[in-house]
Amino acid sequence: GSQLTITEDDAYALQREVDGVQAAAPMLRGSGQVVFGNNNWSTQIYGVTPEYLEARQWELASGRAFDPSHVDGAAKVVLLGQTVARTLFGDSDPLGETLRIRRVPHTVIGVLDRKGQSMVGQDQDDVVLIPISTARKRVLGGNIAKSRNVNSISVKVKDGADITVAEQEIRDLLRQRHRLQPNQEDDFFLR
Repeated sequence: GSQLTITEDDAYALQREVDGVQAAAPMLRGSGQVVFGNNNWSTQIYGVTPEYLEARQWELASGRAFDPSHVDGAAKVVLLGQTVARTLFGDSDPLGETLRIRRVPHTVIGVLDRKGQSMVGQDQDDVVLIPISTARKRVLGGNIAKSRNVNSISVKVKDGADITVAEQEIRDLLRQRHRLQPNQEDDFFLR
């Protein structure tokens, strides 16, 4: 909804405290112009942590992923979805190039593997990924810059773990962390 109720710390707690969780990745979402030379493209901007690719089971087509130092230092680095890479760079290799995301320069360190359309027809490759701290402090800003709240947390459950049990443990932990009473509805959605 319009009010963000889950936090980066919720994601870290899920990964640390729920046995069935292999990876939990907080994500901030925005949109904006991405510019390289004379080419520009309006796309989705996701601020993520290194766990995001694992949680979403998303491989790289080339380059390298974020590491913790990129998040710790709010590095100006970017991973490009296939649609953005093709639109801005054509057949040229974007690795090492500098583009601007909402007027902030970022160095391309990787290109994501093709993901295709989502079940609702959205082009999942029309996206750029930047470190969550960079999104918060340098790109998306506004009220987001002052909080630890996030739009969503992607969770990957361990192979062989019971998803129903993991889902209940996730719900229980979030309710506890959000200090919800038994008679109160969840202030988050699980899907």
